[in-house]
Amino acid sequence: MTANLDTPESPRNHQTHRHGGTQATAAESRVVVSRPPRIPVLSPRPVSEGGPTLFVRVDRIGDLVLSLPSDGQFGEIENDGERDVDWWISEGLGFVVDHAVPRRRAREMKAKIRFQEFKTILREVKARKYQTAVVLHAPWWMTALLWFARIPNRVGPRSQWHSFLFLNKGVRQKRSLSETSEFEYNMRVMDTLTDRPTIQRDPLKLRVDTDWKAQTLKKYELVDQKYAVVHPGMGGSARNWPTSHYISWIQEASKEETIVITGTSTDESVLEPIRQALEGARGVVWLNGKLSGPQLLHILDGARCVLAPSTGVAHLAASLGRPVIGLYSPVKVQHPTRWAPQGEAVQVLVPEVECPGKKACVGQTCPQYDCMNRISLESVRSLWSALP
Repeated sequence: MTANLDTPESPRNHQTHRHGGTQATAAESRVVVSRPPRIPVLSPRPVSEGGPTLFVRVDRIGDLVLSLPSDGQFGEIENDGERDVDWWISEGLGFVVDHAVPRRRAREMKAKIRFQEFKTILREVKARKYQTAVVLHAPWWMTALLWFARIPNRVGPRSQWHSFLFLNKGVRQKRSLSETSEFEYNMRVMDTLTDRPTIQRDPLKLRVDTDWKAQTLKKYELVDQKYAVVHPGMGGSARNWPTSHYISWIQEASKEETIVITGTSTDESVLEPIRQALEGARGVVWLNGKLSGPQLLHILDGARCVLAPSTGVAHLAASLGRPVIGLYSPVKVQHPTRWAPQGEAVQVLVPEVECPGKKACVGQTCPQYDCMNRISLESVRSLWSALP
């Protein structure tokens, strides 16, 4: 079940994009190199006196990765390498914070709780004596709880109804316009707390324990930097590359090096047809559903490169410093301008079309549909083969 989706094109239709000394040739998709914004480094300035600062981002992996660096000007880094701030994050994402440099204290929060739990958390928040709470994304009851706790500075983007009701400082942001990166949107919230730009705008860095990583690679018979990761699945928040393209690419790439396929139980609708098409294929290692959070980081850190759509795995790999090739949709709210991973080794492919979709793909009513087919195997091959 092999689909050759590359089409011959005349030389005059080709465009060549240069990135750090390499060339990527693509006629139907373009490459965007995602890097954090560059601003002058300013002297540190305290923004919260008398108590720790609480940050809240109860969301998905990619959102958390793009949010954690926003605490850069809050709290000193203590002797054990931990920043003196607290974070509320989604259940199951503690492994991200545990591997962040510097580490942060984090509490995994349920999206829904009972009233008795609300009262218990409220007492705990009052005991912490927070002076500032930064709410980047949260269910309404968390924002209300911070108001009931009478935290003096309650800051965040003003978008959802409860942010207008329970926050006393913030910035009006229309993130759906995707005018800049999610990383930068978060930093601009921090800018409201001082009279000058946020001091640090460095993307998140993750670090794994080398001994634990070695054990994980040994368990799955992998050699450090001698394999590549393909992560075809995603949470459904954006358009994905066609399944047939993943099949064709994995068939091709696995002839040259070991390809590790990762994923979770929620990715089965994408992975099952790929598994059927690649049944018995040599050079393909299936680790979907087998890895814990830390083990996933070990596998990503040991990869020569990572190919993934708009999903948390791409953000994790970029934060580990691994080369990432991202496959992105041109729909405005899904665009890599907002959602591309932050890192020096990130390259993104997106169909070069005038997309009428603002919040979702308009489907067959669009004359460009299905434009995700325009991210050709040749486009991926050019970037993949140029990586060391």
